[in-house]
Amino acid sequence: MSSPQDPSPKSSTSPPTNGQLYQAEATAHTPEFLKLCLAVLCERWAAFMLISTVAVMLCERFGFPRPDALRLWGLVSAASYVGSLPGGQLLDRTRTPSRGIGIASLTLLLGYVALVVPVRASLYMALTLFIVGHAIFKPSTQRIIAALYPTGDRRFEGAQILLYFTANVGAVGGSLLAGLLARFAGWGVTYASAALLMSVGAVLLLTMDTRPTESIRSRETLDSIHTKQSTLSVPNRVSLTSGLTIAMFLFSLCTTQMEGAILLWANDRIDAVLVGFSIPTAWFLAFPAVLVLIFAPLQLAVLPTLKARFGLCRLIATGLITSAASFAVLLPTTQYSSRVSLAWLAMSMCCFVIAELLIAPLGLSLLLRCIPKRFVGAVTGLWYSAGALGYYVGGEIGAMWSRWPTHRVLLLLSLLPLCGAALLWRVRTPSQ
Repeated sequence: MSSPQDPSPKSSTSPPTNGQLYQAEATAHTPEFLKLCLAVLCERWAAFMLISTVAVMLCERFGFPRPDALRLWGLVSAASYVGSLPGGQLLDRTRTPSRGIGIASLTLLLGYVALVVPVRASLYMALTLFIVGHAIFKPSTQRIIAALYPTGDRRFEGAQILLYFTANVGAVGGSLLAGLLARFAGWGVTYASAALLMSVGAVLLLTMDTRPTESIRSRETLDSIHTKQSTLSVPNRVSLTSGLTIAMFLFSLCTTQMEGAILLWANDRIDAVLVGFSIPTAWFLAFPAVLVLIFAPLQLAVLPTLKARFGLCRLIATGLITSAASFAVLLPTTQYSSRVSLAWLAMSMCCFVIAELLIAPLGLSLLLRCIPKRFVGAVTGLWYSAGALGYYVGGEIGAMWSRWPTHRVLLLLSLLPLCGAALLWRVRTPSQ
């Protein structure tokens, strides 16, 4: 009979479960990854100071009609996403993963500085700088994550979710701060504050060390995972890539409405007075980000179980279904002529946040798991290019809100994601 101090052979050789490995590796992130998270927080904080106010700002500050304002922002978003494809390809040719992200940060900083000046020429210069900066920034962050963690490392998936969590902290802070500054201090102070935050992010990124770190798993185990993933057949690889790019296209199309047309609709139709305080329109965009902060830790905890039971593709397809629901729940409001309760918008945004968490981090993570590291920049660019097309089409649909009855636009936005979900539901994914 063995003593309590002597573990039995069975207990000493029992391997940890996948869930235990996932939880351990999800929390074992490096200081450099945390620095990247802080830099992305600053970048997203500055970005959402613009995103949460851009539709109203273009109308009130520069005199654009609503359809033109929505179309212009849709084109800018689309161009920055399309630019990530050549931007990613250029980054793949460099040996240093962090090369380019410093330049991207400085370019974005100059964009916010240009936006302080209230003339149209400066506006167009700022929008051009945003396009160039984001075209390089987006694939650069994925290259850095891929460089920090070895191929097959389960921390990669956890890193995507944690980075997304951090980005939404910035989204909350940026939207709330912009709502106050735009109302009480003016547009110039709002975007000068965004420039200050972007400068902090640039300093953090310029001091990063992107040398890879070791995983909790052995090198042999990681190589085995990579070999298994690489055996995915070419037709299945094409089906997977196509399905994920369609999902990103449809998600971006819906995101455009939440960032533009839905905000303008809420400004006109939602009774936003609570306890005598009129909620700034920019704060509506902070609510989904707050929900992300609440739901993301729960998602990280239950992800291994959900992956084993449903598979990542079906989780992403479910995200498209809930994206459709975010517009379907607003259909009853078209029967009312007066302003409606804030609860309708809250229900819509709750559905959209679930869709966001299922599509954005998991879709990109699954896509990058199935390709060699040398193509990370190009494939990230492909992912964001699908988003670009979604933003462009979303801008055109946003303009329809001024021409079509509201119920018809909401019905269209409810049906489109369901088509993508049906296509993605049957796609086979590699073993994870």
